[in-house]
Amino acid sequence: MGITGNLKTMALAELLQWLSQGQKTGTLVFDSDKFEKHIVFERGTIISSASTDPAEYLGNFLTARAMVTDEQVDEALARQETEGKLLGSLLIEIGAITEEQLQEVLLLKAEESIYDIFTWEKGDFRFLDGEVPEETMVPMALDVQWIVLEGSRRVDELARLREHIPSPLCVPVAMVDLESLEVEDTEARILSWVDDDRSVEDICRDAQTTLILVTQVLAEQVQAGNIKAIRPRVIEVKVPTADAEAPVAPVPQHQPPPQQQVTVAQPIFAPMPAGYPQQQYMQMAPPPAAPPPGQALDGLRNHPSFGGMAGSNPASAADGGGQAGASMPQPAPTPPPSPALPPEVAGIIAESDRALASGELDTALNALREAKATKGSDAGVASAVEDGERKLQKALSDSGIALTSVPRLSCDMTSLTQLKISPSEGFMLTRVNGSYDIKSLLKMHPAPVLDTQLLFWKLKKSGHVAF
Repeated sequence: MGITGNLKTMALAELLQWLSQGQKTGTLVFDSDKFEKHIVFERGTIISSASTDPAEYLGNFLTARAMVTDEQVDEALARQETEGKLLGSLLIEIGAITEEQLQEVLLLKAEESIYDIFTWEKGDFRFLDGEVPEETMVPMALDVQWIVLEGSRRVDELARLREHIPSPLCVPVAMVDLESLEVEDTEARILSWVDDDRSVEDICRDAQTTLILVTQVLAEQVQAGNIKAIRPRVIEVKVPTADAEAPVAPVPQHQPPPQQQVTVAQPIFAPMPAGYPQQQYMQMAPPPAAPPPGQALDGLRNHPSFGGMAGSNPASAADGGGQAGASMPQPAPTPPPSPALPPEVAGIIAESDRALASGELDTALNALREAKATKGSDAGVASAVEDGERKLQKALSDSGIALTSVPRLSCDMTSLTQLKISPSEGFMLTRVNGSYDIKSLLKMHPAPVLDTQLLFWKLKKSGHVAF
């Protein structure tokens, strides 16, 4: 029997226990705003898992824990292109890990993937009864009761860590030279991403590792006084009371409803292929309202997918755009006004538009990120940020930094090492050889698309990269 629901109405622990006690066979699929995960059951026992989260790809999982080097993963990936073997098998062949280590890592990766779902605040699920992947899977058997107990403990641990790292949007700021600390390789790798600008969420993404691991490492350094966690920028708006001297601006009685945003579902990988497939997050604007009779052709010309401009080429009576016997063209319907922006965000969005118009693309992106961090849950803000990102994407493409553009170095690597770039950006630049386009580079090392295009835009301006 297939079931569907969400984690707000049915707890994950309860769901896993129900499938275990019922000795179910099938695939349990979870969808969040960002990722999709699969848990495969056979007679009530978990035998496999898969995820679209880049942090859980085998190569990223191993390098994040300093079990293999980036160079070893690159070598295995290069061989995978020609030989078509599994990444784990290739890592064994080149001597990066042993077969026993691979078995242990795959089991740990499956457990960590499930534990991560316990930390989700929301998410939908569906159980595909009797459906299991046809591909050969590494044999494993995870006890559901142990998974539930450990997952619940992780939730309690994360709540305790919130005393030191209140939110994933917090920005860790170094109070000492973090490179001088004597820590394990895994901790050193995470701390290397602390640059007084990245948030905890950014570090998880760039280091390709889980939230709880990053939070544990940072919280320990906060307790030691080596790091200070700066809370995300949130401005509280105080509305004057009736007794206050300051006049209160009248509030419109009828606010326009927010435009509905439609999110395109992410592709399903079951099981996930080894390597670094690019993740794309696409947003679609809602379809325009149906035009009055006779204006369908005009609406088609003006549809965004055809590159038309709204308001151009009005329909005429000769085109069939007016009513029978009418001699004047019918006016186009007035589009509904955009949702009003909160006052604490309106200025930030305006700064992004100003920076974009003046060609300061990096400033424009930073302003959009600030608006999202300030009040990204607001429908009007989310719509404005998405619109700003689309404009920024077009500006980058117009400047010659499209996903299909092929970068080539205009200087030697010694010059690049003197630039102020992150380890992730430096890693990507080492793959620039004049034949890979930006899309291919993102497959080798997943990163936010806009950030990557902006990196090459800066390097093009500085003369370090040409296209």
